[in-house]
Amino acid sequence: MPEKRKLPDEVIEKLIIKAMLEDSQYTAIVSSVFNREYFNETESEWLFNETSQHFKKYNTLPEKDILIKMSQQPDKIKEYFNEIESIDFNLAKNYEFLKNETNLYLKEQALKNAILKSVDLIDKQEDTFKFRQIVEDALCKDINIDLGTNYWESLKERLTRIFNNSEVRIPSFYPMLDEFISGGFPPYTLNVFLARIHGFKSNFLVNMSTRLVLNKYNPVILTLEMSEDAICQRIDSILSNMDINRMYLSKSNRTQLVSSLTEIKKNNNLGQLIIKEFPTGAASVADFYTFLRELQYRGIKPNPIFVDYINLMKPENKSRTDLYQDVKSISEQLRAMSLTFNTPIISVSQLNRGGMTSTFEEVDFTDVAESAGLPATADSMFIFGQDEDSLVYQSELHYKIVKNRLGGRVGEKGKMFIDKKSLKMYDATELQLWIDDAKKTGDKRDVHKSTR
Repeated sequence: MPEKRKLPDEVIEKLIIKAMLEDSQYTAIVSSVFNREYFNETESEWLFNETSQHFKKYNTLPEKDILIKMSQQPDKIKEYFNEIESIDFNLAKNYEFLKNETNLYLKEQALKNAILKSVDLIDKQEDTFKFRQIVEDALCKDINIDLGTNYWESLKERLTRIFNNSEVRIPSFYPMLDEFISGGFPPYTLNVFLARIHGFKSNFLVNMSTRLVLNKYNPVILTLEMSEDAICQRIDSILSNMDINRMYLSKSNRTQLVSSLTEIKKNNNLGQLIIKEFPTGAASVADFYTFLRELQYRGIKPNPIFVDYINLMKPENKSRTDLYQDVKSISEQLRAMSLTFNTPIISVSQLNRGGMTSTFEEVDFTDVAESAGLPATADSMFIFGQDEDSLVYQSELHYKIVKNRLGGRVGEKGKMFIDKKSLKMYDATELQLWIDDAKKTGDKRDVHKSTR
């Protein structure tokens, strides 16, 4: 249940003004987040505005006599001062109590004000994105301001937190990849995997989400390309090690599939895996916000969020005329979304024509399709392909890191092995498992012709 305020409106408003005229620290906090329209009483509104402006300009609190002389209704202001001075309230002893009551009042008034503004937008038939922005800004109002990190003062606390917190990053559960990115993907990051058309980009996201859900995470796949059923079919195949093209055909295969998935479902350590399909080219980050909020209301924390894929999204409040700006805008909005939901965003994009024809050694993030704005925004970027010089098996998929704010290891290369029957992807450290699983899936493990 949300915390309820203990003081009525008329009392909390008077105490806010009383405290602002006595304590500069309180005034600095309140002035930074309150708006004058949050106050119900005319005198409270006027005094808040004048006190805030005076403090911001001169860094001192105004004298009451000066405020009285400045007012066009000095008698009312003088009477108001008499009322607040008659309230027996020890600010020093009850500072935290007042601060908490003020914060609750701020949140209530901000939301009321946002709702009234939103009604006006609806009457004017404004873009619904503006409505969401107003309400979300109101919901974020808080006097407990995060002043960032004071490097020296927080040294012990910060390092203790880092040393003891192994859950900050979300691992891919591909051991070699996690080694390259210092254990996983941190919150507040946008991470992008690039490849040619049919280069296993979407398949990697599905495989990674499958590994995450088996380890208590709640991955959410927002798809603009494949249908929900198509993604679920891949997950069925990956989890059961069955041929994706045959597992639904015969009664015996269906029985085997149901048995396999039912057995996995009995595991109490599973997370939630949510797949949501959005219309291609018509969905924006605003649509994602609405859906993800609904999940949160139902007790499901998205962790992490996969987007398949950036180039199929619609930018908010833009026409798709400038691809550079559109893709850059979308990538910036996705990265901001990662901050809102405190989880990494992992997405994919395509290589351009130059990247399609370049060798794996030559291709770089400059070969991203449509916009260089994406690599400018992304925190990490990986390219999938096949390096002919190091290819041992035909079903290998190589990757290299071309941008990395997650751990600094740029240029590192790794490989994965693909079972083309089940579409399951294996880490380089799982070579023997990949070979053994061929007995279940019936896929081949052919050696590349140049190595024979």
